[in-house]
Amino acid sequence: MSQATLGPGSLLDEDFVRSQFKQLGKNVKIFTGARIDNPEAVSVGDHTQIDEGVFLFAGKGIAIGRHVHLAFTSSISGGGECIIGDYASIGAGVRLITGTENITEGLTNPTVSKSCRKAHRSTIEVGDHAVIFTNSIIFPGVKIGEGTVVSAGSIVHHDLKPWTIYGGMPLTAIKRRDENQVITAVQ
Repeated sequence: MSQATLGPGSLLDEDFVRSQFKQLGKNVKIFTGARIDNPEAVSVGDHTQIDEGVFLFAGKGIAIGRHVHLAFTSSISGGGECIIGDYASIGAGVRLITGTENITEGLTNPTVSKSCRKAHRSTIEVGDHAVIFTNSIIFPGVKIGEGTVVSAGSIVHHDLKPWTIYGGMPLTAIKRRDENQVITAVQ
């Protein structure tokens, strides 16, 4: 076995990706093994990286800012809309779920006729400089504030305040994040 098969994946051809996406910034890295359904509804800003194993189901649309990292096996699904601000980090295994089935009003799953299902589609917004750590789940309609940090393994079903670090089960604010230090690092 050659060493190349053991190393990291290769990048998708930039010209091919540019022809498929709604918008693609400069110096974007998308690795082979990323799965992107409905790429014509996806916009990606400059200097963003999408790792192998990432799954994007664009649904109503995905807008990813500049200098964003979507780590291995993270996903955006549900058929709604997702907006990710500049300098945000989405950790490995994070699930951004933009839509779900309303189980009190209808049946569920794609094998059932659409007339029997009641899907709820919404928008997830992730602010600039936000960090969502490994294996967290963000539910439809949630706004993650600018500079917010979500600890690993968190379940987020309500809006989170800007520049706050959250953790625990149930999810609670732990402390404030230093906005000036983060913003200064980018300049």
